[in-house]
This record gives sequence, structure tokens and C-alpha cells, in this order.
Amino acid sequence: MRTPMPIENLDDTAKQILDAASRRFLHYGYGKTTMSEIAQDCNMSTGNLYRYFPSKLDIAEMFVRVLRREQVARLRAVADDQTLNPADKLRSFFLRKFKLAYERFHDKPKAYELSSELLTSRPKVGIEWENAEGRVLAEILIEGDASGAFAVENPAETAKILQDAGYRFTSPAVFHEGDFDELAAELNGVIDLILDGFSYRAARRAAIEKRKHA
Repeated sequence: MRTPMPIENLDDTAKQILDAASRRFLHYGYGKTTMSEIAQDCNMSTGNLYRYFPSKLDIAEMFVRVLRREQVARLRAVADDQTLNPADKLRSFFLRKFKLAYERFHDKPKAYELSSELLTSRPKVGIEWENAEGRVLAEILIEGDASGAFAVENPAETAKILQDAGYRFTSPAVFHEGDFDELAAELNGVIDLILDGFSYRAARRAAIEKRKHA
């Protein structure tokens, strides 16, 4: 089984390759980009390019892995923001994830093509992306549960359910969707329902605990 190059090991040449490839992928499309064109853009031989990345798909995978690291860092900044309460963190998490997805994919067929190819050929990359973001979301849920704002029995499982609920707004699917403000308003409505549910569960848990100690 092929082991992808660790992101931490990317040298300047590897970063140059990713930059050149990403420009071609997003302008001409993944399917119409060749390894020889990427090599030419980097002023190197095709053979040297293959020393860094065995295939075009490997370049695409690394490009997406770098994007994932950047996006997870931006979502973690929400989870670490001590000025926000858990409910605001949950809302900000999904709104930020939606904004990043919308900017990356909406009306950008070449970006959608690249994502679709990678998710089809190497679905593990998409699963790893969702799992990484899910861990950040679970941290928000754990904080909310500890504060009494939420009542969450299984944070990891609940995080997965919430990710599924927000999939339309936070995935390449936004390529097919409409106006940003309309979608943001709809997402806020979904989040309102989720927070109402958490509030109800938290109140029910508090009532049960009160009866136990009555």
C-alpha cells in the first residue's frame, strides 16, 4: 500500500510542484492536465517530477491534504476562541466551514472536477478530512456538555450526525447550490434547530438530576 509523503517533509521543490499543479488543475481541469505540463511549469524534467510524486493523482492528493490541514486549523481557531460560548462555537464552526466550501467550489467546475476525481479514486482522503474536522467538532460538543449547555452522550457519534446534517452546505455539493446569503440563512435555520434540540436535552438532563437529589 502506497504511503503518502508526510506534509511536514515537503521541501521547496515539492511545494513548487503543488503550486504549479494546482494552478493547472483549477484552470484547465484535472483531466486535461498532464505530468509533462506540470514539469514544464516547474522547469524540470518529467523524470524528476516522478521522483517527487509517482502520479498526477498523488499530486492531487497532496494538494488536498495541504488544504485540509489549513482548513482544520481555521476550524480549530473557532474551537479555541475563549470569547465564544459553546453554542456560538458550534454555529461559527459550521458557518466557517460553509464559507470555505462555498469559496472553493461554487461555480468553479474545475475545483469540483478535482474533488470528484479524488473522492472517487481515493475515498480515504475524504474520510480522513471529515474525521479531522469531526474531532474538532467533538471538542466543541464536549465543552458544551461540560458547561451544561448541551447534553451529549457520545460526542464523536454526535459530531458525525451533525456533519451529515450540514453536508449540503459544507461540501463540494455547494457547487450546485445557489446564492451565498440564502444558503447561509438556511444553514443558520438548521443550526437553530440543532441548538434547540441540545437545549431541550440539557434541560431534561437537569430536571432528571434535580429529581434524583430531591
